[in-house]
Amino acid sequence: MAYQIKEKIKICQKLKFNHIEVGIDNLEDWDYLYHNKDEFTKNDISIGIHMPMELNTCDPITRANEFWLDYFHENYKKGKTLNVKYYNLHLGYGIENKVKKNRIDYLNNTISFLLKILNNVDDVDIYIENTYSKNGDLINLGNKVADFEYLFKNVTKYNLGFCYDTGHNLINKDNYLSRLSDNVRLVHLSDNDGNDDLHLGLSEDGLLTEKDIIDILEIKNNKYLVFEMNTEYINESFDLYKKISEK
Repeated sequence: MAYQIKEKIKICQKLKFNHIEVGIDNLEDWDYLYHNKDEFTKNDISIGIHMPMELNTCDPITRANEFWLDYFHENYKKGKTLNVKYYNLHLGYGIENKVKKNRIDYLNNTISFLLKILNNVDDVDIYIENTYSKNGDLINLGNKVADFEYLFKNVTKYNLGFCYDTGHNLINKDNYLSRLSDNVRLVHLSDNDGNDDLHLGLSEDGLLTEKDIIDILEIKNNKYLVFEMNTEYINESFDLYKKISEK
């Protein structure tokens, strides 16, 4: 999150990481980044932005959808002075019975949302991320590979890519890497117990296997690998990642 940015810069300095993905919830959060602009430059750190979970690209309520578009563009304008490389979005959510009956309509709302962004934004990438859904009154879209295949079939802009989140996939598994490998531009790396998105680190006895990490290393078009895990796990996880990548 933006308020943690000084701590994350120090981690980058120590481990020689050169990229930070920052969670932005409110427009005021950008102040934390502006105050550290010189540190990004001095340490050659690029920035990606993770938009809030609440942002709903598939919202069927027109006025609400228009609000989220305006909110995205306000963030985009603030990010221009920091040379933000990408904005990462979840697809959104809806009332369970409505989504189950009209899933394509919801995905078409997302297509319209993405096109309105991409037709006006050509200097940054837009990434859409797989998530998970445990059902309930509200359910998430983007928890199955078919959603993204439909979106990439209908939105062919060069700067639209896929964010593969390993932790989310452990909760709602699907064949993202085999079916969307050409679209992957960003990977979120973390482990969990298969039930909750705990943002655990990598370990030899974790659910995320060595083969899973090798599969990630072999993605041809990926640009960014983000250790999206609690700070306490980063050192050990990076050591294991290096060990696997050197094989």
